[in-house]
Amino acid sequence: MPLSIAANSDLEPYIARVLADDPSPNKGNDQRYNIPEPIARTALVAEGGGQRGIFTAGVLDSWLECGYNPFELLIGTSAGAQNLSSFLTGQAGFAQASIAQLSKQPEFFNIKRGLKGSNTVDLDWYFEQGSDAQFRLNTEYGLTKLQSRSLLISTTNSSSYQALFSSPNAKNWLTLLKASSALPYLYRKGVLINGDYHVDGGLSAPLPVEEAYKRGARKIVVIRTMPKEYTAHTPWVNRLKSWICSSNRCPKALDYFVHHEAAYKHSLQFIASPPDDVEVIQIFPESRLTSHILGSADAQLEHDYLMGKRAGLLFIEDNSVSLLARENLVQFQERAEEASARLKLVHYC
Repeated sequence: MPLSIAANSDLEPYIARVLADDPSPNKGNDQRYNIPEPIARTALVAEGGGQRGIFTAGVLDSWLECGYNPFELLIGTSAGAQNLSSFLTGQAGFAQASIAQLSKQPEFFNIKRGLKGSNTVDLDWYFEQGSDAQFRLNTEYGLTKLQSRSLLISTTNSSSYQALFSSPNAKNWLTLLKASSALPYLYRKGVLINGDYHVDGGLSAPLPVEEAYKRGARKIVVIRTMPKEYTAHTPWVNRLKSWICSSNRCPKALDYFVHHEAAYKHSLQFIASPPDDVEVIQIFPESRLTSHILGSADAQLEHDYLMGKRAGLLFIEDNSVSLLARENLVQFQERAEEASARLKLVHYC
């Protein structure tokens, strides 16, 4: 059913400060919830999707408001990696603000720059905005959380097309996020990591569920930004390749498309028929998101963010029994009910 926003709904992105045990300059704000220690062999995987990642931001913000993070391993691609980073740092509203404000600025996305040989998407400018306290990812606090959890950020080697899964540290966290979001041709060469240029992780690892399994996860939750019926089937790509590619040469952009499609289909096959010893739970948008990779309107972003918050609360209601110890279950359900009540400003018709 379509979602409509009540007349008194505030369209300004909500910025909740970091938890009170945050060692950063934000220290001193009220700490409402205690995030539990992770549950062994659980994983959270977040798909990319540019501005569509605001749906994921909504899901994760609803969990932060409930103090819900039982995951031992987190793996993110592109916008998914940015979302998981701010989830780990406890910054509710951070990803929403980054998408709804920063990614809509002409300094970030400008088609005319690409026509002049510059970066259509200026990731350098985007990450430089971290000097503003509002857009500063609290990596110091995040590193304390990485003492008991693992975060992997996926990138793609632009020469070999191989996926790389890297753990962030104090020096490379933002560099990895930049590389994971570096769309080929929109951000020209990509980002240099260990002597090789890397681009968007979604090209080789759009849904790194199998990677989570290989690393020991046996209960995997996947946040998708594409609807359930999406199959990554684009026949025109392969037809175009057969028409214009010689036996030895093919435009790299077309190779990227073909490689991404193959990787996506492989991931979907793993999700559809996983090994017997793993459970995969997917969180989908209830309908196709109204936002786009780039160029989304404010109302579209708000719509999809609120859809994500609702999906996050529904997930806790439906799956907390299987993911949480019984002693934690009641308190999380109570918090989810409180958060759900706050969402009554949004009605479904």
